[in-house]
Amino acid sequence: MTLPIRPELAGLEPYGAPQLDVTARLNVNENPYAPPDAVVDAIAAAVRKAAEGLNRYPDRDFLLLRGDLAAYLAAESHVDFLEPRNIWAANGSNEVMLHLHQAFGGPGRKVLSFAPTYSMYPEYARDTLTDFVTLPRRADFTLDIDAATAAIRDVAPVMVIVASPNNPTGTALPLVHVEALLAAAADVPGGCLVVIDEAYAEFRRRGVPSAASLIPAHPHLAVSRTMSKAFALAGAGWATSPRTRRSSMRCASCACRTT
Repeated sequence: MTLPIRPELAGLEPYGAPQLDVTARLNVNENPYAPPDAVVDAIAAAVRKAAEGLNRYPDRDFLLLRGDLAAYLAAESHVDFLEPRNIWAANGSNEVMLHLHQAFGGPGRKVLSFAPTYSMYPEYARDTLTDFVTLPRRADFTLDIDAATAAIRDVAPVMVIVASPNNPTGTALPLVHVEALLAAAADVPGGCLVVIDEAYAEFRRRGVPSAASLIPAHPHLAVSRTMSKAFALAGAGWATSPRTRRSSMRCASCACRTT
């Protein structure tokens, strides 16, 4: 029996990393340390209480979770101006990235990134019929910011995605370079979103600021974070943006309430 799979997906191998039975799974960058017993007990108690109301739909806007995430950013990154309306959540930053591609990508649109970087970026583009364009990094894995801004002008992408610190090289992006990318993106006809993927933000060197500190001045900036690395909580991801629309929060709400 033939199933109507999309022709451009026929024969492709899915993304995946071997799940090895070893202590340190470096191939997926998992935290090898399990959550402390006190954390496990607290989660179990919270799940027990939540189970009492499983016959009801939970809060569609998950305001408590978003408020807690805003408070964390204020403490960890000294970004104390964000409110729950600026944050949405999902099952890992992978899902956050997919939401962004679903909202801004699509046929005839382009996403720009800089290689080598996280190998899932082209997967999001493929799944949303978005063209994925890459520019090589320098030999030391930093960005050639002049070449990057020129590429934004030439390619006219709908999104620019940069990981900082970069996966897999650990290279952080200075805020002055983020601002240069934002300036170039602001001139793209039709608009261009700059996404800074801070999945490894907790591992950046002391004193390196988060790109989230730039959000008030740049409505076309989104910053994604995850709790799967430093917190050993694979599957909990979130992003910040100065103008999160209610529709965007709704599309992620069911997923994030389960985390």
